[in-house]
Amino acid sequence: MAHVERSRPASTTEFFQIGANRFESLMEAHKQLLDTFERAQRDRLARAMEETRLASEFAAKVAGARSIPEVMAIYQEWMTRCAQMFDEDGRKFLDDSQKVANAALSLLSNGQGGGST
Repeated sequence: MAHVERSRPASTTEFFQIGANRFESLMEAHKQLLDTFERAQRDRLARAMEETRLASEFAAKVAGARSIPEVMAIYQEWMTRCAQMFDEDGRKFLDDSQKVANAALSLLSNGQGGGST
């Protein structure tokens, strides 16, 4: 006759500990997601202020220009800076998107697994 060993049911304390651990993991993932959104919002506000400053400087330089070639040089400088900012924004967007995806994945997996930023 074969011996059948039954698994011992988890005690109430073990059950609650598992639930608490999962809840903590879920809360950490949620916090990471909110932190990422908050940082992205601050960065976007700072970028908007920088763009406003750049436009103001451009307008002041154009107003003070004495010739068409000088205006064209100012415009070229401004466009170069705008292109650099656009590139920076693209890289930042991809980085933030990856962090949001990692945190969301962590939430969807019920807080199990990594999801570090």
